[in-house]
Amino acid sequence: GRYLPYGDQAVLELRVRDVGVHPVLLGPYSRFDFYHPGPLGAYLLSVPYRLLGEAHESLAIGTLLIAALSLGGCAYIVRARFGTAAGLWTIVVLVVTLRLMEAGFLRDSWNPYLPVLPLLLAVLLCWTALTGRPMALPIAVLLMSLAVQSHVGYLAPVGATLGLTGLGLLVGWLRRRRGTGDPGGRRLLVALGTTFVVTGLVWLPPLVQQLTGDRPNGSALLHYLRTSQSDSTVRLGVRAIADELAKLPTYAVGVQPPHQVLLPLQEPLWAAVLAAGAFALAVFVAWRQRRGDLLWLAALTVVLGLAGVAAVARVQGLPFPYVTAWTAVVGALVWIFVGVTLLPVLAGFVTRARLTREVARPVLTAAGVVGTVAALVAVVGLTAATVRAPTPQTDYSGNLTALELAVRQDLAQRGLVGPDGRSAVRVDFASTTRPVIVGTSFPGYGLVLALVRDHVDVQLAPFWQGPIEQQNVKQTDPARYVVTLAYADGSSPPPAAGQRVLAVAGEYQVYGGPSQ
Repeated sequence: GRYLPYGDQAVLELRVRDVGVHPVLLGPYSRFDFYHPGPLGAYLLSVPYRLLGEAHESLAIGTLLIAALSLGGCAYIVRARFGTAAGLWTIVVLVVTLRLMEAGFLRDSWNPYLPVLPLLLAVLLCWTALTGRPMALPIAVLLMSLAVQSHVGYLAPVGATLGLTGLGLLVGWLRRRRGTGDPGGRRLLVALGTTFVVTGLVWLPPLVQQLTGDRPNGSALLHYLRTSQSDSTVRLGVRAIADELAKLPTYAVGVQPPHQVLLPLQEPLWAAVLAAGAFALAVFVAWRQRRGDLLWLAALTVVLGLAGVAAVARVQGLPFPYVTAWTAVVGALVWIFVGVTLLPVLAGFVTRARLTREVARPVLTAAGVVGTVAALVAVVGLTAATVRAPTPQTDYSGNLTALELAVRQDLAQRGLVGPDGRSAVRVDFASTTRPVIVGTSFPGYGLVLALVRDHVDVQLAPFWQGPIEQQNVKQTDPARYVVTLAYADGSSPPPAAGQRVLAVAGEYQVYGGPSQ
């Protein structure tokens, strides 16, 4: 009872709650007055939500499950191709990358964050398709659809990855057709056919909305993409990607990461130069060894980095890191590529050195033990940090729950609860003189979620209806009762005529009374 999402997390739960009850055809609401392209994220999270009895915590559990499958898939792909040492190196790289994300990232179902790890897995699956296993492509497209539907900012990396993958598959097919007469076209056709079916299924809801909705979201989104003006620069985009490359070496030498509210993060430039040099060396080694599989992985990494530069350069408004959180994938891919390319070279140096077999073998064995221990320590540390971190945008104090209880008690005392146990209220979010961006609307959506779960039909002013998509808010008969969430320090207006203060909890208070 003391765990209640608020802000965007509350809005997400209201959307997940609608799955299977009301049509859910669009993604989360954007402050730029459109919805992100699709509802696939809500559909996925609705499964644990229903299985766990609609518990608030199920969204965090579902997000953890998606993260676990994505991380496990990445490590499995690398290990299957390059061996155990490369798999352990990948685990260490991923864990360090995640330790440098915001606290609670792994359990944060917020739409810019949820697809980050699925995107990384999708890129590795595209690479798998390019290196001879085209049936990885449908799964990659499913994961990339999750990314784009959750946040339109994923268009750049997804478009770049799919473009290079499609070109690579076409070139490979033409070469095989010309060289051996055995183009392997059947497997490729099956993979492309499956990909087409998967794409059609997951993009059907937004297509239905575009064709039948009063305000076609696809048209609004396209208008935004065409007319939006960037407030960023290419230089900032390059610096942001350099920051991602620099994170792992900075962490390795014990330098505390900078705490920047806006991009760039200002990681040390020497670390970015080191990362770029190691990547260039690895590309050179792969080229000298004629390792086409490694060169494809390098090409995907470069294309993704360029997409990151373009995405940051296109940011409208303040360059908050969350808008392009997916660029962490670029840094992870760079260091995964460096490891899988150069680790065998280092092992070869040991075996070719003037050492006896009795000396070389223990050296390699010790390196394997060190790598295994490092991976285990990293995973345990990340797990402990994830357990300790609170789920973002969640009230653990019970204050919002206490305010909602006071509203329901007042409704019952006034006889405004119907025979079916339902009641109807209008919820307002009071203004404030505080220098804040979101004000009372952030906790206000938590109050709305609590009321909806307790069978209250909630109405909102038109300005606040957008994020909830008007599915949970009823606009039929005018509400006879008004609830107002306000700050308790005097920075919000006093209760309106007919209202009174029902309860004060923490920094908030709630007014209630009949509508005028």
